[in-house]
Amino acid sequence: MKKIYQKIPELIGSDQVGAYCTVVETKGSTPQKPGAKLLILPDLRNIGTLGGGCVEAEARRQAIGLMQDGTPQLLEFQLDSDYGWDDGLICGGNMKIFIDIPRTITEADLFTRLQQLSADKVPLVCATVVKSNQQNSNVGLKMIFASNGERFGTLGSPALELDVEDKMTDILEKNKADIFKQNDTTTLFLEPLQPRPTLLIAGAGHVGQALCHLGNWLDFDIVIVDDRADFASSERLPEADEIIIGDIAEELKKYPKNHLTYVVIVTRGHQHDESALHSVVESDARYIGLIGSRRKIKLIFDDLLEIGIPKEKLQRVNAPIGLDINSKTVPEIAVSIASQLIQVRNSGNSGHSYEAKTEKMPTIRI
Repeated sequence: MKKIYQKIPELIGSDQVGAYCTVVETKGSTPQKPGAKLLILPDLRNIGTLGGGCVEAEARRQAIGLMQDGTPQLLEFQLDSDYGWDDGLICGGNMKIFIDIPRTITEADLFTRLQQLSADKVPLVCATVVKSNQQNSNVGLKMIFASNGERFGTLGSPALELDVEDKMTDILEKNKADIFKQNDTTTLFLEPLQPRPTLLIAGAGHVGQALCHLGNWLDFDIVIVDDRADFASSERLPEADEIIIGDIAEELKKYPKNHLTYVVIVTRGHQHDESALHSVVESDARYIGLIGSRRKIKLIFDDLLEIGIPKEKLQRVNAPIGLDINSKTVPEIAVSIASQLIQVRNSGNSGHSYEAKTEKMPTIRI
């Protein structure tokens, strides 16, 4: 989504037209759920997906036809024998896909502001008119409702905008895109956009580098900290959103940490790991993980207990880090860590009880 939101203002600014396709409603078994997106570029390349198969092919065909001089349209697909998956399986569900053709400076400004609010970690709801019989609520109108009180755009009807206001808190709490109908005259697609979590990686070595790549792919904002400029470089870490070069413990201590922050400690040695953990263990970070053998971790925990770090704070630390997938190589270790990050992000389970038990650290093959 981030790439799509960046690209739309670029296209409008250069007087180019793309087709912005969004799954807005599903019933039964479908290859994608509401919120899935596809942007068709002027050269007919794609960003994103609607799930592939015949549905995406047909939606794409109709969207390309609208890119010339068409207007936004809401398409409906019954996933029967006409629209099965590529392998011939029939889902049996129903999908509605909204084809939008953003062209105006107003729309460009809205997507630009949406990105700015997301970068500032502000939760918001983006409302789009996908069907309307009201004179002023034209199909394609959009409005941002941010949790900080900001409103951007219009839905063409003050009453409609007030209705969305009333639903905003519930939408953000459920964090689920949905359709809203007002008196059978107007249909809106209401999409909650929660801030992207930040993956704060302490250590730009081989594991940190691999995790930087995976974390970016998994929709984390990546911040990586190291005291070695030759390791912490944009050439080695092209997916990083921010690279901080300096004393690892001091930089971690200064960096703002909250419930959207996931901290992974993979520095190059015991002392750096211990000082890094000391800097973050009493923070409000959603996740804290520490790499190493259980013996090393016990030594670090004992040191921190001795200087007064409460035991319950240490029990929050995921150590040894990652899910147990018998990982040995750098990419495998990065996958095990990334899997645990997904588990915590999707389940809400951020607690981890440490149990001391001597165990060798896995052999890392590069």
